[in-house]
Amino acid sequence: MIYDAVVVGGGLGGSALADQLARMGHGVLVLERETQFRDRVRGENVLSWGVAAARRLGLYEDLIAAGGHPAPNWVQYEMGSPTPARDLRTTTPTGDGMLNIYHPDMQEAVLARAINAGASVRLGAAVLGVDARPGSSPSVTFEHEGTRHTVTTRIVVGADGRASQMRAWGGFQVQRSPDLLTIAGTLISGTDVPEESAFFCIGAGVASFWAPLGGKRSRAYFVYPGVQGRRGYTGRRKVDAFIHAMRSAGVPSAWLSGVESIGPLAEFDGAPRWVATPAQNGVVLIGDAAASSDPSWGSGLSLTLVDVEVLANALRANSDWNIAIAQYALEHDEYYGALHRIHDWMTDLTWTPGPEADERRSRVFPQIAADPRGFPDLVGLGPFGPSDERARRLMLGLD
Repeated sequence: MIYDAVVVGGGLGGSALADQLARMGHGVLVLERETQFRDRVRGENVLSWGVAAARRLGLYEDLIAAGGHPAPNWVQYEMGSPTPARDLRTTTPTGDGMLNIYHPDMQEAVLARAINAGASVRLGAAVLGVDARPGSSPSVTFEHEGTRHTVTTRIVVGADGRASQMRAWGGFQVQRSPDLLTIAGTLISGTDVPEESAFFCIGAGVASFWAPLGGKRSRAYFVYPGVQGRRGYTGRRKVDAFIHAMRSAGVPSAWLSGVESIGPLAEFDGAPRWVATPAQNGVVLIGDAAASSDPSWGSGLSLTLVDVEVLANALRANSDWNIAIAQYALEHDEYYGALHRIHDWMTDLTWTPGPEADERRSRVFPQIAADPRGFPDLVGLGPFGPSDERARRLMLGLD
């Protein structure tokens, strides 16, 4: 069979794009190394701007059917005290709240949708290399069920995540921010965390994020400056220390009373990695392969959905796919650049130590709660909200 696109990676981004291309009538092959998706402590919260993209892509109802848990409210705790809940249904242009979903269930649902749309999928496929040269069609060599294959195609899409091998095969240069934050997470059961909200709790130099999944379950994360020394929140022996650490972030005691970890506990560095202009020689990158944002700000799933939407629209609008992927790359650089700026400002505001920074936080956080207009809006608008000089000055308390 001749394929118009070969997608390396069958997670959210790869499967969602395959679904879009198959519905356009294109032949698409998805190569996924896993034979069954497992809990790897990945993102499970889709912010409002990502939910809006999921709706436009036609994915929202599939995610709900797969166990997606709507979270219309955003609540921030500061040193143990909650700020007023923000109802995202009434404070965003599209009226969308957030969505929390167990990551393997999300992957299975979107991959099944792509298959139903006509995409070909090879689970357990090992990609061995990509041949991408100027002026020629790219090809992918992979092994599946003991047989080696080479497929030539119009485009190869790298959707293989934060540690993408496609970046190297496609000849992309990776940029990386310095190490600062480390994020650890696990799946918690038996918690009384309110299920209609998502929560960000800020303590003294640490933070915790909670994405309730329903049924007294929640994905819980702990964020700390790993540059000061990694704590190693990995493995069952570290669960008690992890739960104790979340208390230090001001997480209400009732949420932690009698809880247990029912999934792996793992921690990761939060340094963003990205490539400039993620398309060349018929190879295009999406999701974390193109730009992995700092996971402590929870934007990864939303950014991936926007990547899929922008790339699919570009391929739909232009029969010359080299021009289409170049257009996607330009748009991607613009909105990822805005998101990166916002993350940097939020990191500066939230994590800078010292009395002066404490005083700035005591001024800025109440201002955002009282009147968020003009401030960057990571949860509601993401990179499509304010990110200009005025927004920077407001966020950093300079005006």
